[in-house]
Amino acid sequence: MKDGQAQECVDYIRFTMELEGAGLSDSDEKILSDILTDECSAAEAVASFIRDNGLDVSYESGYDEMENYPGTKCLVNYFNIKDKSRLRQIEHFLVNVRTAELFAHPLKGSLTFSFLREIHSTLFGDIYPSAGQLRQSEASKRKDFCRPEYIEKYAEDIFSKLSRDDYLRKVDDIDDFSNDLAFYMGEAEALHPFRDGNGRAIRFFFNRLVQDAGYVLNWRDADPDRMLEASIAAIDGDYQALVDVLEEIMEKRT
Repeated sequence: MKDGQAQECVDYIRFTMELEGAGLSDSDEKILSDILTDECSAAEAVASFIRDNGLDVSYESGYDEMENYPGTKCLVNYFNIKDKSRLRQIEHFLVNVRTAELFAHPLKGSLTFSFLREIHSTLFGDIYPSAGQLRQSEASKRKDFCRPEYIEKYAEDIFSKLSRDDYLRKVDDIDDFSNDLAFYMGEAEALHPFRDGNGRAIRFFFNRLVQDAGYVLNWRDADPDRMLEASIAAIDGDYQALVDVLEEIMEKRT
């Protein structure tokens, strides 16, 4: 991967961290850059991180893996961590490493619901046994998301329509593309198929769709607060704010 392309990927990861209310350290950026340029592998980076941080790897399933540990706000994880702040820091690093890996070595296949599940499994599979599995409980975050018993049905509706639209690859007008993209992003956010990590998996999925369609999103220019509010509005079918944000950072790939 060329330096310019690697920087685009780092910009994407940095923006994702800003949406999470976190930052990207210089040392972490160096590790991500090394993965993007194949100077080290994601597996090596993960193994070093686990070793250097003395993480417990003696995981044994004894809880509902789709839920938090009793009395905590921590999803059941391979390292038996029950402190939310520590889990958050570890999750950020491991997910960022796997994000860089997915940029450097993209998954193959059509942009189906199964593909989205594979992205989620790859991003979160180092830490959560529930990675890639569909949510089984009600969920809300300022908005109510799709009820769990309807996730597969509505996913079939959304992704079948996306397939019929040829994954937006024939939409040459950038304004039309932004409108269509905002619609599908809003629908996927409302679906909210996973127990956690929906935003990061969905954003990566649609960033891939944008690239495959011949466009690019300049994440370094995006405002995380505006993006968050626009995404929330889109869940209720109000897409204009998201369209505006996307139009400001989108251009055709040269």
